[in-house]
Amino acid sequence: MKYGIFLVLVLSLLTLNALALSSPSNDNTELENNNNEPIGINICIDFIPYTHKELSNYSDTIVIGTVKEILPPRWNTADGKQPNKLLYKLDYPDDIIYTDIVISVDEYLKNPLSSEEIIVRVTGGTIGDFSMTTDADPSFNAGEKVLLYLRKDANPNTKDIGSEHFIVTDFYRGKYTLTEDGKAITPDETVTLEELLSTINQTDNNTNGTEASDNKETANKEAANKETVGKQEGFGSTIQSKRIPFMSSFWVLAAVFGAVPIVRRRQ
Repeated sequence: MKYGIFLVLVLSLLTLNALALSSPSNDNTELENNNNEPIGINICIDFIPYTHKELSNYSDTIVIGTVKEILPPRWNTADGKQPNKLLYKLDYPDDIIYTDIVISVDEYLKNPLSSEEIIVRVTGGTIGDFSMTTDADPSFNAGEKVLLYLRKDANPNTKDIGSEHFIVTDFYRGKYTLTEDGKAITPDETVTLEELLSTINQTDNNTNGTEASDNKETANKEAANKETVGKQEGFGSTIQSKRIPFMSSFWVLAAVFGAVPIVRRRQ
């Protein structure tokens, strides 16, 4: 009877081990999301807050306009599809989901362009069951009236993808939502539109110190990029493995050989 119980125990351990080996593992298969909600990855970015004057100085163009359309998000790959990588191997800033925002321009406040529409690119978006967000890039709503400080996209991972586009200077601090009562609002402050226009006009009329401003902008961008890479959070996933707790063959055999002397002693 003792041997019978012992054999049942060993067979149970071997069965559990076989089930564990046969179940999918995150180590050698792509992660799957069986939940209805998208897998969420949030990128934490530290950046240097600019003053109103610096926002104006460091921008290639400044516009007042309306959000005409928010285009579908895309990956920064040649075909716009998800990279052929495991989830935990996605590497920011090489692997990015971006969203293009079409702005209908009402007025150029700095360096006017011939186009009546411009494209503003932000990091983040949801594709299928995968979502990428940042705590720094601004969000947009269709029909929203905005004042935008914009600069050309210098990110090597996105600048040559698609048509000509801009990014918001100093992340969300360079996007102001305009209200009917003359206010300009960001998550950090509320000012009047007149105040912003006054700063922009003063900067535009001031031609001295341009080279020094460009040097400062370059230094700030480099510092911000270093902070972005250095402070980014590790990727997180809502996926939970359904794998049975794994017991290796080594431990099964160890249990068998360890139990044999015990049974003999009792006999």
